[in-house]
Amino acid sequence: MATLLDALTAAVNHHMSGHADAAADGYRRILVAEPAQPDALHLSGVLRAQCGDPVSAVRCIGRAVRVRPAAPAPWGHLGAALRAAEMPQRAEPVLRRALALDPADGDALEALGASLHALAHYPTARRWLERADRLRPGHATTQLNLGTVLRDLRRFDEAEACFDAVLARSPASAEAHLARAVGRLVRGDLRAGWEGFEHRWHRFATPPWAGQPPGGATILLHMDQGFGDAIQFVRYAPLVAQIAAQGGGRVILETHLLLYRLFNRCLGSAVQVLVRGENPPPHDLHCPLMSLPRAFGTGLAEIPAGIPYLGPAPDDVLLWRDRLEALDDTGENGAGLRVGLVWAGNPQHRNDRNRSIPASALRPLLAVPGVRIVSLQTGEAAADLARLTGTAIPNAMERVRDFADTAAILANLDLLVTVDTAIAHLAGAIGVPCWLMLPHVPDWRWMLDRADSPWYPSMRLFRQPRPGDWTTTLGTAAAVLKAHAARAVRTKAG
Repeated sequence: MATLLDALTAAVNHHMSGHADAAADGYRRILVAEPAQPDALHLSGVLRAQCGDPVSAVRCIGRAVRVRPAAPAPWGHLGAALRAAEMPQRAEPVLRRALALDPADGDALEALGASLHALAHYPTARRWLERADRLRPGHATTQLNLGTVLRDLRRFDEAEACFDAVLARSPASAEAHLARAVGRLVRGDLRAGWEGFEHRWHRFATPPWAGQPPGGATILLHMDQGFGDAIQFVRYAPLVAQIAAQGGGRVILETHLLLYRLFNRCLGSAVQVLVRGENPPPHDLHCPLMSLPRAFGTGLAEIPAGIPYLGPAPDDVLLWRDRLEALDDTGENGAGLRVGLVWAGNPQHRNDRNRSIPASALRPLLAVPGVRIVSLQTGEAAADLARLTGTAIPNAMERVRDFADTAAILANLDLLVTVDTAIAHLAGAIGVPCWLMLPHVPDWRWMLDRADSPWYPSMRLFRQPRPGDWTTTLGTAAAVLKAHAARAVRTKAG
């Protein structure tokens, strides 16, 4: 008769052999018989993490550490699962506990460094990752994480050495190519960066278009990243259409429903715009929107910056003018500059904790006289302003259907103040003045230190001087806004 130990041994053998379903079934049967069996809880959680379900892994391994709190390995795996589940604040103390029990746990060292990196504790993250690298020299994931931290510390040569070491052993490592590409792009070395960016995931098996005359072929342009990326790089679509038309070809742009009205109105005369479906439309060549800068050999001097390249329908602008005026009547800000405000991005974005701003930090902006603040915030964060004492800020997004509506709202503003999210790209694309609040380590497209953007001439960049320091950033923006509002009053009076 098989014992519980026999069943556990069989499940572990399946696990080690890569038979995930059989291993999961074995662990499940053990836990039905003995719900608190610590090894089955632990290893079942590890398997769930390996299968891409870190949230479920956290629950399972969490039960294991409660049953057997002195065992170091479950603590390390729990911390790694918390980190994979985008919960680095919870991961940090768990991983410190794991390392207190086993200081030589390389996986826990690496996970702690990566978690601290996600929390923008860059020097500390570097120390833990260097310790992990000394413990197991040449470990690819450790070197990749260390290189990423060094890149964000602006130690670019050392970062490239880490990425190059990974690529020397694994030349096809997409993660290393992309990490190295980001370091080059953020420094303005665009052409080298575009090459590395080609290692991201591709959807189609058809041949890629890389700038060559297509003859009579149909070129399919398609989204492969987020809304902001699509808005930024759709500027190239008319250029592709010009090249295609010279040889009797044509261009199709496949996009998200929320972008369809905007893109179709602005590009529809030269490009056929379709809503993305389950299967792509018939085509001969394809190109992701993010690959177009590479296809055109774009360096800093070659960025197509003709603004606007998108714009709202005039009827929509008039409709939203009336709606915004009605909202002004319900506010308490008085007459003055109409300023749109967005302080939080998509909470599912992996870097959202660093790029989004707590609503409480917005008080300096809200206190500027001569300004009518209009919230353009969406999602759960939209309710945050109402919790601030003494504010009555109208939200214009409740009746918005898509980005075409948002563009019409922006056209009725004097200024947009926003964090790094899609609406910043939309404002830049239609030429609305936009102030972008950036974390200390910005996304690559905003590069380093400069206060302007070659992608969007109407944009001004306000950067954190230190990780997490929104107080200085917003204080500076509020002072500049106060001067703008006072100047507007003087101009109106004169």
